[in-house]
Amino acid sequence: MSDGIHSRYEPQAIEARRQAAWRERNAFRTPPLIDDQPHLYIKPSAPFTSGNIHIGHVRSYSIGDAYARFRRARGEAVLFAFGFDAFGLPAELGAIAGGEPPSDWVERCATHMTGQLERLGFSFDWERSFLSSDAVMYRWSQWLFLILLDAGLIYRGTGNVDWCEHCETTLASIQVEPGGTCWRCHGPVRLIELPQWYLRISAYLEENDRRLEELAAGGVWDEVALGSQQIVLGRLDGVELELGAPDGSALTVFTPYPEALGEARFVLMSARHPDADEWASDAAVSEQLDQLRTGGWERSSREAETIPVIDTGRVVLGPDGATLPVLLSPLVDSRFGPTVVFGIPTSDRTDEVIARRLGLDVPEVADSAADAHAYEQDDDAPADRRAPVPGSRPAVRYRAFDFTISRQRSWGTPIPVVYCESCGTVPVPREQLPVLLPLDIRPTGTGNPLAELEEFVQTTCPSCGGPARRETDTLDCHFDALWLWVPACVPPEAREDSLEEILALPDLRHWLPSERLVAGSDSGNFVFDQRIVTKALRDIGPLAFLADGEPFAGCLFHEMVVSDGRKMSKHLGNVVDPDELIDQYGADTVRLAVLYAARPQRSLNWSDSAVLRCHRFLAQVWEYSHRKIAEAGADPARAVEAVGSTGGTEQTRDTSEHLRLKLSQWCAAAVEKTTEDMENLEMHTAVRNVMRLFDRIKDFEKRVIARDGELSRANRDALLEALTLLAQMLGPLAPHLAEELWLAFGNDEHGAQMPWPVVSLRVPA
Repeated sequence: MSDGIHSRYEPQAIEARRQAAWRERNAFRTPPLIDDQPHLYIKPSAPFTSGNIHIGHVRSYSIGDAYARFRRARGEAVLFAFGFDAFGLPAELGAIAGGEPPSDWVERCATHMTGQLERLGFSFDWERSFLSSDAVMYRWSQWLFLILLDAGLIYRGTGNVDWCEHCETTLASIQVEPGGTCWRCHGPVRLIELPQWYLRISAYLEENDRRLEELAAGGVWDEVALGSQQIVLGRLDGVELELGAPDGSALTVFTPYPEALGEARFVLMSARHPDADEWASDAAVSEQLDQLRTGGWERSSREAETIPVIDTGRVVLGPDGATLPVLLSPLVDSRFGPTVVFGIPTSDRTDEVIARRLGLDVPEVADSAADAHAYEQDDDAPADRRAPVPGSRPAVRYRAFDFTISRQRSWGTPIPVVYCESCGTVPVPREQLPVLLPLDIRPTGTGNPLAELEEFVQTTCPSCGGPARRETDTLDCHFDALWLWVPACVPPEAREDSLEEILALPDLRHWLPSERLVAGSDSGNFVFDQRIVTKALRDIGPLAFLADGEPFAGCLFHEMVVSDGRKMSKHLGNVVDPDELIDQYGADTVRLAVLYAARPQRSLNWSDSAVLRCHRFLAQVWEYSHRKIAEAGADPARAVEAVGSTGGTEQTRDTSEHLRLKLSQWCAAAVEKTTEDMENLEMHTAVRNVMRLFDRIKDFEKRVIARDGELSRANRDALLEALTLLAQMLGPLAPHLAEELWLAFGNDEHGAQMPWPVVSLRVPA
């Protein structure tokens, strides 16, 4: 056992020793494939290379790391690795601000952030870490683009983008200031339609929807994660009808308000509906539609009162025979997807506004025409409104719809397509990947540097060998995220192999699907689209072994960290620097505090009280444990033996056996409850259970001394055994301190961490 040195809690020294020992023995390296060993892959979120780790990251990775350490402690093989989402606008803006190439910015940020994560002691397998902006990695995105393009799941279309005329560039939503002006030049921003590459998620919406019930039944998708998938899906139940027009045309029209169909006043069609051009065949209407798509409208004009609505001049016959004007507007898309819907002013606030804008008759409603669901729960509505309409059929629409994956920016994965005057649009052959992104580009916020770089643009056609021009749009970093859950499963030595070889590796079949994803609650869109692409790759073939098309068997979404009820952000000036906290209190305290403060599914309202509480607790555990170790080794001859001892010391009657039994019961209960909490990733109650056990261990000593005056050897052994068990339970939660205590109690280095405790009740003889 320990000789009593290091009895004062000095977290920085403790953590430096443990981290050096972990590095020396490569403690968290992914184990080799052994089929009969229980194994699991825990997927942490992939952060942007923003420059610094924030408290939200600390919360997320502390949850995942505690779970990984817990599963390792139970003898399971764990894959827990880390990657950076390094492309995209945040890195480009950081590089612009620093006046440097994005590649330099990303490398510097990733190095700094990796150092912060290592200092926190997270047990990532760093040999498997990666940057999505490395060529060997972004060829994954290019390969995925080509595979999905071949399958018809990527296509060329037109879509709305934010456009600054002065800067001649598209903008992301975060680059548009309140009031609809450009972040750089402060000029007006318009929404226009440009040719874009689209991901056809609509092909798998119904399956993603259907699978939700099975995920919920499995019990390892938490309520926040499941709720996020329902929100992204945006399912709307209703009915659809085939409506004819006087000229013989027909439209399929949907409504979520079947009971109010008799009050429909118009039909509203998405400008992206495949039949929109046919219904806008009149020259004047077609010109308006073209102006809507190419000329756009003011970025601030997004409400029903101001967003464009085009009257096609044509009508369809409603279910009651009344004529309903057919209108075109982007208003449909965000509410119902690219479809056609009934305009029912009495049931929908947006429909009411449109009707009044067009001077249509709006029936008066007793409740309020502004109520978005005026009749949805109205059992007293007239019977004819509640009865099924002849010819209608049950139908479902989803707010989720195909989205653009191309961006007119330079820091992203080059799209592997060339344009040839003879051959048209030509995909780059897979064997020629990656199409390399020039690393010396310096974006300024205006234009597209790739389009101005002739040595990048000018190329030869892979089909005919003639001159061709490369696509100068890049893939949005959201597209890169579609595969970011896979590379961790690939051994580093295999990363240079072809994608076909990589996807055939036994490692993928061994580790996938991920047993648990741990990420922030704002990751719903990423996960939703990852689930869709997994199903596509299952059907295409590379991931056919994932029969249900799910990348994650389980999912936990934690809520954000807030300060005084507001989200932490640099803009608000309410961020907390983890480095400063570590300097003052140590990594174990910071990690324990974010676990202790709130259940993952609740927002963590940051305060210093949790940090101070956890620091005091760890200091007390450390100092109390070392004091008991020192007392046990100070003078063994003074130990008081229980009756029945064969030793030569004074015998006395043991009157505290029932207290040792009580301590044993407390330990058994703590292990049982904490094990259950760790299995369910309820780390906050796991921490509280460990704290409660420590209080009971101290209470046991007080009771024994109050009864016997001092500890017998049996009681001292029971106390030390309980403290050893406490250290084991702290292993996933405060790993540096816990492992140091484990060694101080006389144990040897044990792999990545000490084993999880298994206890049985002591039964008196």
